[in-house]
Amino acid sequence: MFRAVSAQGRPTGCSVHGSGGCGYVPETRYPAAPYCRSARPGGRGSYELGEGEEIVPAPAHPWEAPLFLMCVLANLLLLALGAQLLGGLTGTWQAPALALALVPAACWLVRGLRHARHRAESVKISPTQFPEAYRVIAMLSAAMGVRTPEAYVRVDGGQADAGGHGLRSHLVLSGELFDDDGRARDADALAFAVAHQLGHVVAGHTGFWRRVAILCADLVPLLGAALARCSEYTADNHAYAHFPEGAHTVRMHAGGVRLYPRVNMGEMADRARTDRSGTLLLYHLLSRRPGNVRRMAALRDRGRRGRIFL
Repeated sequence: MFRAVSAQGRPTGCSVHGSGGCGYVPETRYPAAPYCRSARPGGRGSYELGEGEEIVPAPAHPWEAPLFLMCVLANLLLLALGAQLLGGLTGTWQAPALALALVPAACWLVRGLRHARHRAESVKISPTQFPEAYRVIAMLSAAMGVRTPEAYVRVDGGQADAGGHGLRSHLVLSGELFDDDGRARDADALAFAVAHQLGHVVAGHTGFWRRVAILCADLVPLLGAALARCSEYTADNHAYAHFPEGAHTVRMHAGGVRLYPRVNMGEMADRARTDRSGTLLLYHLLSRRPGNVRRMAALRDRGRRGRIFL
């Protein structure tokens, strides 16, 4: 961690823990980071782990497996009810059988179109386009034990994303992570954002059959959203396991790329214990992503799991 110093030469407060002696200031160029130590070049566009290095495991959120099972059961139940209703309307078994067969085909098509959109519209990260980001993705992919995915930069201000089509996964990074010259605004933030998206890949969140298995779960109030929040916490666990120095990245979601250095992560995390109201609880239950306050609390207090419900 870097020590933040004010213009007068005095240490500033820590943006993560809120204390006065462990301040952090983001670098605008790449430091010698842990993700660079654990991997070495292994051929064109890839890196390999060094001798004695092991893939660092990261725990899934404890609610993810039970919620995934409930989503699968809800999906099967809704598909069965839909097939029964369609069979009753048509009087044949062929129509519901065809409809069920079209479900994975439709899912494959939608995923393919999303991937095609990025291939057609977004800037692909390569050794010549965003080379620093390219190296970070390759190194972290090796450290996390996955094949280096395709990666794109979204310049429309949208959020980062991880997806897949066919046998390949892909990452989408927000253009707000980069300066006008294509370099990272904050090297640690870029590494953490990449590790978070790769965490989705490692955890299987981008898999085709996983998506098919929970396709209708979003029709059940609160259920699909709860699983989505668990997935975000799990991806954060992977990112923290590989690059804890970048945990302050979540401040960008609260303060934006210009004001996030002014956001006190410790102070916001404390509000997870104090802010209470019925409408706030309902907002958390309906949201597909953990609120910034709860996410900061989970990243700061590593002994506690991220809050999914109450």
